[in-house]
Amino acid sequence: MVTPAEKRDPNKYCEFHADTGHSTDECMQLRRQIEEMIKSGKLSQFIKELKQNDKPKAQKKGETAGKDKPLAILMIQPWERVAKQRVTQSFSPETVISFPSLGEEDGTEGPMIIEAEIGGHFVHRIYVDGGASSEVLYEHCFVRLWPEIRSQMIPATTSLIGFSGETIWPLGQISLLVKIGDEEHSTSAWMNFMVIRSPSQHNGIIGRTGIRKIRVVPSTTHGMLKFPVEGGTVTLRSSRVIPIECVMISEPSTQHPATSQVLEEQIKVVIHPEYPEQTIAI
Repeated sequence: MVTPAEKRDPNKYCEFHADTGHSTDECMQLRRQIEEMIKSGKLSQFIKELKQNDKPKAQKKGETAGKDKPLAILMIQPWERVAKQRVTQSFSPETVISFPSLGEEDGTEGPMIIEAEIGGHFVHRIYVDGGASSEVLYEHCFVRLWPEIRSQMIPATTSLIGFSGETIWPLGQISLLVKIGDEEHSTSAWMNFMVIRSPSQHNGIIGRTGIRKIRVVPSTTHGMLKFPVEGGTVTLRSSRVIPIECVMISEPSTQHPATSQVLEEQIKVVIHPEYPEQTIAI
């Protein structure tokens, strides 16, 4: 969102930005991304995949129900602004949890982001925050849970305090089983999530209470999280992967003399969608 927060329309919500200010239909960045997908020929394949995901899969006799396989919930964000997250897992036979020493220039500064199975759903972009006093599940993630799971939400008995001291009343609270790790090595615990209506690039937050329940030891500096399992220790690493988007304009291959002149193309870019007359030249 390029418009300052105080000037945005709070009555309009954009699902593409997960923020208020304009509606999804009015989003110019979403429109430009769709146009890019059309030009690159990717839109038809994307729609085909969406339709395939929406079709109910036929269940054969003797097979387990589709609910036995966790439903993946991802957070959609603009490609030009959000760095992707990659979470890897490794196992060590060592029973003592320790972290390697770091030099002055080593370490990470980004938040600890993991993936977890929550309520039978495989949820991406879970923020492990040792400073949070409660577990949080944002509304945009909660509404993607199965109806029978959402029906278990009960009224919240307490409010939450934001960073600036404002009081936030949750939509409700729900107890869900959280599993971290893969099929071979994992840890799990029941956690009480506060369902919050608030724009966020994360799907949920695991705070101090959840960290204690699943007995994990996070290190933001190392960008990793460790927890004990039978026979050793599991390490989850969260790394930021910055996507490099390249737009190339190619011409028919011709032989140019070594003394050919370099031509520069000037492109005008609108600074703000509401003021198209204000441009910069690249």
